Amino acid sequence: MKALYIREPHHIEIIDKDAPITKENESLLKVLGCGVCGTDLKIYKGETLATYPLVPGHEIVGEIVYSSEYEKGTKVTVDPNKSCGYCKYCREGKPHLCENLKAVGVNKDGGFAEMLSVPNDLIYPLNKDIDVESAIFAEPLSCIIHGLDLSDFSFTDDVAIIGGGAIGLIFTMLFSQFSIGKKLIFEISQEKITYIKKEFGFDVINPQEHKNTKEFDLVIECSGSISGLELSYSLVKKGGKIIVFGVTPKGLKTTNLEPFKIYSEEITLTGSYINPFTMQKAVKIINSKEFPFHKLLTDQASLQDINEYISGNKHPFLKAAYINK
Repeated sequence: MKALYIREPHHIEIIDKDAPITKENESLLKVLGCGVCGTDLKIYKGETLATYPLVPGHEIVGEIVYSSEYEKGTKVTVDPNKSCGYCKYCREGKPHLCENLKAVGVNKDGGFAEMLSVPNDLIYPLNKDIDVESAIFAEPLSCIIHGLDLSDFSFTDDVAIIGGGAIGLIFTMLFSQFSIGKKLIFEISQEKITYIKKEFGFDVINPQEHKNTKEFDLVIECSGSISGLELSYSLVKKGGKIIVFGVTPKGLKTTNLEPFKIYSEEITLTGSYINPFTMQKAVKIINSKEFPFHKLLTDQASLQDINEYISGNKHPFLKAAYINK
């Protein structure tokens, strides 16, 4: 089979690889699609704790080829994260903070291949009529649901979303369904601003054009940048909350946030990391067809072409994915 292979940081290629051997309590999948995530770029650059050599890809949609648990032909998605179950964090009910956490596409071969073998307990069936372009968002959606859980938002909260990419737009979709408060996206790309207004009808603005400050009960930082974090603090009300969802480069420490103001204004600053106990909720939302997730997938590519997105030679407009046609 064909697979995208990262031998070591900055060395990526398409190779011919033996089809995976399906072990006990695993299922063999034909990969139908796999989304490109910022984590994949970090794996390529050596900026995260991946296991090399590796087939990356953790936003997976597949079809059952062989399984002792699921019927052949079943369309499925995958929770990539596997906790150990016995470390102190697992035993405290925090499997996402597991000291021995492993992930498909990070420590075990993932979805940028024609075939994939996955443990049965990581597999979630989808409705057969769900399109691959929407189902690709199940894993990122599960992470976003965790962010919503941590935010403890009220249905009247005014919410700012920093970053008008696919993640920021999914947050906005959900808040638009669950909250009557103001929702405002902050985005620096005029092209994206135009697209968001046309395709989704959301309120979106360039940060440089926004004059009001400290007017939001909740700010979701999705840009993964220091400037986005600093903008978040300028927008949040006293007593408000900032959810740090976007992933900044590991080790980056430069910021102008003043701890005294966080203290004196009782600002809550909370990180949101992956998807504990939220994958089933994400699948239920995907299966409902209530949201136009397919509109977020702006760049579809073959395995050969997806190589360019992971190496950073191409940049998606909103979201890129490998579609196995």
